[in-house]
Amino acid sequence: MKRKMICSMLVMSMTAALAAGCGSGADTGGAAEPSQETAESAADSGDKVVLDVINYHVGTDYAAEYYEYLFSAFQETEEGKNVEFHFEEIPTTDAFNQKIKLLISSGDLPDIVLNGGNNITAMAAESGKVADLTPYFDADPEWKSTFDEASLAFNTVDGKIYGVPVSKEISYIYYNKTLFEEAGLEAPETAYETWEDFFAACDTLLEHGITPVSMDTGDLGWLSNLWYSALIGTEGETGNEFMNTMYPTDYNTPEVEAATETLQTMLSTYTTADAIGGKYDTMATHFFNGEVAMLPNGPWMIPDIGNTEKAPEGFYDQVGIMLLPEYGMEMVPTPGDMVGATEPEKIEAAVAFLKFETSAENQLKGLEMAGLQPVAAEIDIPASLTESDPLMADVLEIQSKARWTYGQNQAYWYQNVIDTFSVQLPELAYGNIDAQQFCTLLSEAAQKN
Repeated sequence: MKRKMICSMLVMSMTAALAAGCGSGADTGGAAEPSQETAESAADSGDKVVLDVINYHVGTDYAAEYYEYLFSAFQETEEGKNVEFHFEEIPTTDAFNQKIKLLISSGDLPDIVLNGGNNITAMAAESGKVADLTPYFDADPEWKSTFDEASLAFNTVDGKIYGVPVSKEISYIYYNKTLFEEAGLEAPETAYETWEDFFAACDTLLEHGITPVSMDTGDLGWLSNLWYSALIGTEGETGNEFMNTMYPTDYNTPEVEAATETLQTMLSTYTTADAIGGKYDTMATHFFNGEVAMLPNGPWMIPDIGNTEKAPEGFYDQVGIMLLPEYGMEMVPTPGDMVGATEPEKIEAAVAFLKFETSAENQLKGLEMAGLQPVAAEIDIPASLTESDPLMADVLEIQSKARWTYGQNQAYWYQNVIDTFSVQLPELAYGNIDAQQFCTLLSEAAQKN
């Protein structure tokens, strides 16, 4: 689903990561029955179970510290005391997703397949290279009850659960209070009532020499995707239904074409010159440096906002949040972590880690350390959060004020449509194609599926 972090890497290391292999075996489509005896036997015998993991939560990733804790803390538990992890590190979600897609088609998946944002659950399930986790959920009703039906359904293919959701995804607008003040603007308490009001504010920012919004086209165009999803998802009942539909195939509708025209204007008028061809990390840096007034993203960005290695001292206090215009908010279940292991003891150990990862204690820790929204229906949020992290407290409060909730393309569209969206964005921005042609290209890509 997302470009959620600021990353830096060398082209050579990215190329090496894509070329390298990380394998665990063959067809796991037929799930073995879960065996507590297998896990306990391995633990009692002292035999080490080595799990291969391709980890993109490294370096400057928003959740690097949290996942370092998870892997380490799991090894202190009874279920994890004889588990070792063999890591291959890939420091961007885009490179990670490309690697996983490559391994699905022509290689062996790691034993634990972390969620890289893109919805590849169906692709992985149909490949036969990930384990059916349904028996493990059925054998542990208490664990299964942690998740709402929508999150489990999102990770189900042909009646079988293949992914363990680790968070929910929402997104809204971050804005720079100082830049708004310089332009003489007062940000709305919750959201701009209309898109017209929003663009009037953008025009005022431009008049004061301030770039209104961050956008991008590289790495699947994460920021542009969020603006686009909001434009469609708040366009009445029809547009909202479209953005809550899995795998749509017809993009030549009045709502989508109108949103595309607006997106074209935003790319040509309201964003930075390097947005065309630019990637998320550069665009987020513009926001952190006070060079752009607004950026759409989710709560996983909050730890970076308060990190003085990524943002200037005191920047946290300059940032506010609001919903998208017309009180819109992306809200979708997330593709879950999957198990690519084939050996019974490795499958048991991988599932044990996923249970540990999604415990109530660790979901709360994920919220505090990485801004991950709990997937559990009921998590007690400590009152101290308001003092320690007021932005996160605002996020938890603002969600109930959304009038429109909708999905976004990296969660709900076919992968080849997501790719087409990113590839054609520069053509749209430069006026080489119009909105109708852009939507036709999306439709043609979808219909190939």
